[in-house]
Amino acid sequence: MQIEEKRKRIIAAVTVAGVTLIVILFAIVIYQIIDISILKARRDRLKDEYEYTISQIDEGNDWLENFELHEDSILYMLAIQNGYVPR
Repeated sequence: MQIEEKRKRIIAAVTVAGVTLIVILFAIVIYQIIDISILKARRDRLKDEYEYTISQIDEGNDWLENFELHEDSILYMLAIQNGYVPR
């Protein structure tokens, strides 16, 4: 009878560990999917801002003033992080 109880406890412990592992892995996968979608959206927005800035340069407009007016843009924030000093 003792051996059968030990076997049941071991099976229960393995089952709990397996379910816990699956839940943790599922949470990690969900987090990664959300993170990837956020990064894709940021990349697309950055690409749009970059193309807009390049078009402003090509048109000969005062792109630097326009660039500094959009302090919430990703491109501007990246420039500040990489040492750009506003005039």
